[in-house]
Amino acid sequence: MEKDGHRTVLWRTEDGVRLQSRTGRDVTALWMDLAVAAMSLPPGVILDGEAVVYVADDDGSVHISFAAAQSRALSRPRRARELADQHPETYVAFDILAHPAAGFPDLRPRPYVERRQALLDVLAEVGPPIVPVWSTTDLEEALLWFETLEGTGVEGIVAKPLRSAYKAGRV
Repeated sequence: MEKDGHRTVLWRTEDGVRLQSRTGRDVTALWMDLAVAAMSLPPGVILDGEAVVYVADDDGSVHISFAAAQSRALSRPRRARELADQHPETYVAFDILAHPAAGFPDLRPRPYVERRQALLDVLAEVGPPIVPVWSTTDLEEALLWFETLEGTGVEGIVAKPLRSAYKAGRV
């Protein structure tokens, strides 16, 4: 099965940023340009998302390249910096787990609809390359995305109840 990118939890600490893979490995040095961009987040923010790499084809179309993300994830820090120069990555945030500055030291038990708004609020101040995942409550729009995004490297769409609490390891 083809994948989009690399699932990564992003922590904005008091003095820096830490990126951790799904297996628990510290991957900050491999995604340093994301770590630098994440310094714009308020300390204490924790995001769950995916590091993806967009690559332009010869015809000018753009797609998400799992191969490019995989090359970055499996490289050494120096090589990762070279790869970032060739193909900068984007952090697509699925969820926000904590935002102490907004009064939410732990958002995981809160309903998704509240977490989504907190995510949008915090990322409004940051901008690319850290962006929220697309989201809609309109079934027709979701089906249109599903049909039109085929071939761009997007794996599929996810549906979740607006009242659901965060469940680790799931999108």
